[in-house]
Amino acid sequence: MRLRGRRDDGAVATYAAVLDGVHLWLDVEGPVAVREPSAKDVIELGEHPYDLAALTGATYDVLAGRAPVRLPAAPAPDVARTPLAPDGVTRWEVERLDDGRLRLTRHEVAPTAELESLDLRGDRVHLRIRPVAGVEPGCHLLLLDTGDQVLASVPATAHGGVVETLVGVDDLPAGYFGVLKLALGTDESWVRIRRRANDRTDPNHAVLLPELFESVTELGADRPRARLRWNPDGLLTLRSIDPDEADPGEAAPGEGRTT
Repeated sequence: MRLRGRRDDGAVATYAAVLDGVHLWLDVEGPVAVREPSAKDVIELGEHPYDLAALTGATYDVLAGRAPVRLPAAPAPDVARTPLAPDGVTRWEVERLDDGRLRLTRHEVAPTAELESLDLRGDRVHLRIRPVAGVEPGCHLLLLDTGDQVLASVPATAHGGVVETLVGVDDLPAGYFGVLKLALGTDESWVRIRRRANDRTDPNHAVLLPELFESVTELGADRPRARLRWNPDGLLTLRSIDPDEADPGEAAPGEGRTT
């Protein structure tokens, strides 16, 4: 990596990102280190890309040697986003302070289950989901409305720490049309289902997911009855489509409704 510039009060970087959730990519010459804002101790990060796994704090200033690393301008909006850290409940963010200094901040996120794979099996979608902390007794796939009320549950089986389930049109809550959140757990305790290693700000436009149909014949399928989609946070949703309405296509997710 090349050094784009250097000022008397530190190195100037033109690129800084945590691309895989655990390593910092930075275009300055080393050695690179970090320091908590209120501390004096400096932590060396070793070789590039710089491993953040051993850091235990929430906020760090980035240093080249002992001087702060600065960004000449705030990072431009990007289609990429930082994936979750390996712990599944935190995410690093690269920030530019008002004076240009580069800071790493670790944010906590709600626990989630990870979607390992999905595929079509006849008229159903087969989901393999890895729970965040092992399989809990009585866990099901849950369909929630936009207010987090459980509207339906789908039986699931566990094998080797992975939960498997099949979802079809007949599992959709009767009379409800609109966005359904997919979750794993019980009525009293559940977590949402996330895209593995999600590194997109809008994964819905980058990933094609299956659709569910009312019936499939030799001539093909009729219009979809439900569409699986990722929301902007990389969480799995299902849009239940009213068969009596015109095809909503790729309209932006909205509030569900009942009839």
